[in-house]
Amino acid sequence: MAKYFPGIFILLCLVNPFLSAEVPSVTTALGTITGETKRVIFQKKTYDVDRYLGIPYARPPTGELRFKKPQPYGPFVEAYSATKFGLSCLQSFLIPILPAENTSEDCLFLNIYVPRQEPDQPSGHAIMFFIHGGAFLMGSGKIYDGGVLSSVGNVIVVTINYRLGLLGFLDIDNEKSSGNFGLFDQRLALQWVNENIGAFGGDKDRVTIFGESAGSVSVSLQMMFPQNEELFRSGISESGAIMLPGLYQENNIEVAKYHAEIMNCNVEDMDEVFSCLHSATPEIINKAVSDAVASDSMTTIVKLRIVPTIDGEFIKTNPADLFRKAVAEDCEEINFFRTRKLMNGVNGKEGAMLLLSLGPDNLDELEITREQMNTLQIPGALALVYGQRTVPEVVKQLLIAEYTDWKNPDDPKTIREELMRLFGDINFNVPAIEMSRIHSNASDVDSYLYNFVPVLDKHIFPAPNWINMSNHGDELGPVFGYNIDFEALLNISDYTPPEWELKLSERMMAYWTNFAKTGDPNKPVSDAVSSVVWPKYDVTSQSYIKIDREDSVGQYLFARETDFWKNSLSAVFDATEHVQTITSQYGSKDEQTCEKDGTCG
Repeated sequence: MAKYFPGIFILLCLVNPFLSAEVPSVTTALGTITGETKRVIFQKKTYDVDRYLGIPYARPPTGELRFKKPQPYGPFVEAYSATKFGLSCLQSFLIPILPAENTSEDCLFLNIYVPRQEPDQPSGHAIMFFIHGGAFLMGSGKIYDGGVLSSVGNVIVVTINYRLGLLGFLDIDNEKSSGNFGLFDQRLALQWVNENIGAFGGDKDRVTIFGESAGSVSVSLQMMFPQNEELFRSGISESGAIMLPGLYQENNIEVAKYHAEIMNCNVEDMDEVFSCLHSATPEIINKAVSDAVASDSMTTIVKLRIVPTIDGEFIKTNPADLFRKAVAEDCEEINFFRTRKLMNGVNGKEGAMLLLSLGPDNLDELEITREQMNTLQIPGALALVYGQRTVPEVVKQLLIAEYTDWKNPDDPKTIREELMRLFGDINFNVPAIEMSRIHSNASDVDSYLYNFVPVLDKHIFPAPNWINMSNHGDELGPVFGYNIDFEALLNISDYTPPEWELKLSERMMAYWTNFAKTGDPNKPVSDAVSSVVWPKYDVTSQSYIKIDREDSVGQYLFARETDFWKNSLSAVFDATEHVQTITSQYGSKDEQTCEKDGTCG
């Protein structure tokens, strides 16, 4: 448990109201760690929370450790002062959320927020371990201050950094660089928590991992890695399912070559490509990438996109194929996934964020023509979902028909709504429902599903004023009690949300922390929890909670869309392909039953 000692810090407290008269200190197996106490206010209630910031959990992944799995940091030589955030990992070129001077290759730090309250159980506080999003290219744990969530929910909150982009995921398909280092970083941070959180008053047997977008995908991937058996008992997946189409590659060889090419290195020999990337300073890599994007942004962004790969260790099989495989045979990854409790959800209009890819200066005035929809967007969607397979014309026509508002089929403003729906269904809605079906149909533990729909005062990502529900990422403010870095994300400071959003936030923090404590978002019952009982999700009733200004219970969330993509469209595709090629990529008809996975795919 945490210990406190007085000292010269009493003088500091006289001039800084955020510090208490004692300095929090813990003694771990690694040595002593000292932190700071901060006062936070939520809904006119004041709380004190102990913060331990910038704790290194891994050795700096620099020099010979670049493009290697992380190694434990080891013991501290002397008491470690954890009062400042560590530098964030090097960011992508896409959205400059963090200034370059605030980033470094030496970035593997975690932050711990401990409430100054008695834990809900004698074994200690439940732990919520957050993995930030950002397309595996950007983001930082320090953007999400866990102080309010920790205090209001009476849980320990942990946020982390993990390697991003080239330095986090380079896979050239050999032992020199096998990829997915960022995922192994996350796992090492989880191991650190498992071994040390007891000293902070935490219960290592009640760890819930949660994340948003790429962080949510990371949560799903960690839940599919059987070696994580002892590290957590549940996961919360916010707007990012493991079956996101087009996310995974076999390797990053072509991306590696392009990075080397823009740095004027030889790309004919992979040993020389690796040597070039391994020896380049972060400044050289960043400048080369930035210059390339500035000269030809859209084409270059595609060429430079680094994603998790099927490395044969952390990700052994493409998750989409893995779920199909689970229909007909026993699967270790799926079996482990089904032993963890799951809370999964999406926001109302997830596809609105992806409208940014169209590049208009003013999304409010965006219009899409019928020709653009039929000849560019629909084929692009099919390429994302089906990859290199030749798409029959009948499949394309079915997709056009599905994403057409037949009351006004040629209105550019109506078409943009359908395009947003298409983006949302492919990338978020259908993968989320498929994941919940897989989990709940053969699971001995509970599964919960939510749909977060309110239109908030501020969107996390730019969104047009014509969307009538929440955009991608909008739930983050309420989940963290609006204690996130709005200046970094939205370039605004001193933001105060409207009163109804604060009440919404109080309710959501209760749901999230209840789930971490008990595995049930409804318990323990409190004034903050809605009178609506959040039902468990199963493939028969498909019940879920709709989180809005007033919560309600619904059924069959995106069931029609999931059936269209996973059953109707796939059946037509496979039948047409069968006629043309005799065999199907996904095997015989018998392998498409609903025996185990609940998708009838």
